[in-house]
Amino acid sequence: MIKGIKRMQFLKSCYLFFIIIITFIFDSCLIIIMRKPAHSKGIGIIRMDSIGDFILWLDSAKEFRNLYPNAKITLIANQVWSDLAKLLPYWDDVIPVDRNKFTRHPLYRFQTFRRVRKRGFESVIHTTYSRDYFRGDSLIRATGALQRIGSSGNISNMTSLQKIISDRWYSQLLPATSRPLMELQRNAEFMNGLGLRSFTADKPSLSPLTDLPDKLVIKHPYYIIFPGTSLPGKMWPASKFGELVLKLSALDGCLAVLCGSWKERDLCDHVIAVSGMKALNMAGKASLPELAEMIRRAKYLVGNDTSAVHIAAAVGTPSVCILGGGHYGRFLPYAIETGKQVAPVPVTHRMDCFNCNWQCTQPHEKGAAVPCISNIRVNQIFEAIEKIQHQTTSRG
Repeated sequence: MIKGIKRMQFLKSCYLFFIIIITFIFDSCLIIIMRKPAHSKGIGIIRMDSIGDFILWLDSAKEFRNLYPNAKITLIANQVWSDLAKLLPYWDDVIPVDRNKFTRHPLYRFQTFRRVRKRGFESVIHTTYSRDYFRGDSLIRATGALQRIGSSGNISNMTSLQKIISDRWYSQLLPATSRPLMELQRNAEFMNGLGLRSFTADKPSLSPLTDLPDKLVIKHPYYIIFPGTSLPGKMWPASKFGELVLKLSALDGCLAVLCGSWKERDLCDHVIAVSGMKALNMAGKASLPELAEMIRRAKYLVGNDTSAVHIAAAVGTPSVCILGGGHYGRFLPYAIETGKQVAPVPVTHRMDCFNCNWQCTQPHEKGAAVPCISNIRVNQIFEAIEKIQHQTTSRG
């Protein structure tokens, strides 16, 4: 058994090494055949991570106008959240990139390389701490910019070999402390390295983005349940969400509105069925800017460790986050507290194995919630919501 596992790990390492080399050769050929860019005074910013990471970064992102007041700023963005980015005043242009197609389809990769290279950026800044060799690092190499700035980062999203290779694609790597930092503080550290020495971390803020169409306007007071997440192990059981919705029905008479992507419609239907209560399934019906406005109008939000709780903080809506230990302290709990915004309230089940980078070693069923998630009780979430409502009433 042990020999079989080691053999699989060896084969996996060999396969990854092969993919690294093939990608390096392919990208090198693309760059060679492309025309050398005529450099302008434009600034490119690369940000290819997930929605929640992007929301947390916004407090730092707004400072690029102060750093480069006379330059045209272009954001090279994950297509998933690019529609929201286009509504913000922090840059002049947004180039959306489909992350999956970029890594899997050679023609799309070539077209994206050509598009960013033709811009002729003088400087390109990759602001992510946990860099990605196949996406963000490859893009900064493709730009051919005179200055290519990034974070010294870590190897959370790449191997040591990938980092050795991709570090050479930067003209400057800003130092980053190896001690754990909450993401808001990590973003502030990067801005300090760029020259904003007095910049300190704060919670992001989103001003109203768009008007909601009539089909998304909910006239009855409501709260939002966000039962999905990107990793199955981070997902609180649907049965517990259903039990929570039933329990909340007696609390304040608010309507439960379940949200998520279109892929999570069945999950939301299941939660509603388990609860036995009247509720709205709005999964997949709103764009990201529209979802932000729906969250802004909600009384509160309850969700897993996903972008929704960070959006709630940015629009000023109280939220409760069902938080596991995989990245505990990096994205939640928030490490700063000001009166400017409300922070998500994390509810956890503490275990000695926290900060495992979601490589869970504890016994659990494959595809099911890991123990630090599944052991969180419904009453814990209910009590956190009661506390939020009491605080809201006291302030009101």
